Amino acid sequence: MQAKIQEALEAERVLVADVYGDGRHVNIDVVSAAFEGKSSVARQRMVYKAIWLELQDAVHAVDAMTTKTPAEAAKA
Repeated sequence: MQAKIQEALEAERVLVADVYGDGRHVNIDVVSAAFEGKSSVARQRMVYKAIWLELQDAVHAVDAMTTKTPAEAAKA
């Protein structure tokens, strides 16, 4: 899943954390220049599009998602 997000969004950083250790609930943190000028909803849609197949099978839910541009990530 991490590799698919990385490739689809040419992301600088992708972290996918298994919340409960069962692979069914994950938290996702992505930093990508592709998010420039996009709303938070549009950014989330971009990530969901990259992992659509996993959401149909292995992953039950994305419990939390953080999407930032490189500039936003540098401020944090």
